[in-house]
Amino acid sequence: MARRLRVFAALTALAMIGWLSGCTKDSTMNDGPNISEAQALARVEELTRLVLAGVKPTPGLDLIPTSLADHPCIPNEGNIPTGKIYIIRKYYLTGIPNERLVEAARKIQVNWEGLGHKITNEHAFDTGEPRLSGRSSDDFRLALNTVERESTLQFLLSVSSPCFRPDKPSPSSS
Repeated sequence: MARRLRVFAALTALAMIGWLSGCTKDSTMNDGPNISEAQALARVEELTRLVLAGVKPTPGLDLIPTSLADHPCIPNEGNIPTGKIYIIRKYYLTGIPNERLVEAARKIQVNWEGLGHKITNEHAFDTGEPRLSGRSSDDFRLALNTVERESTLQFLLSVSSPCFRPDKPSPSSS
């Protein structure tokens, strides 16, 4: 179990580094997409609902509370505040039996691609512990990882927005 947690932590760190690479110096020069926090949140929630449509059995969504906080965008070039944030929601998907994980991941993949978005990485389907990452045409991101939680395999689903200027100043702008 400790090995799985270390692997999960490393994969999550790599995914976040890849995600944050979208907040490069060039993107700090403009304000990012012209969306409000409410619009970003609505889109994240919509994408979450759409990618889970038709997954059987219907998974429970166990929200990870830390994903509710504002997340400042940090450029690759250092610690210079950008004043931008992104919205992310992370959920453990509960109630999917281990023998149905691959089938559920394929359905999530089909749903994402059916929306006209790209899967940028797929991994470990052959081991029964699938992982996916994807990007929408409007730069929203999807990550699906298989993790061990409470002695069982579950999915951790993350959907996040691109960096944008918040409606109110964020902690990253000070």
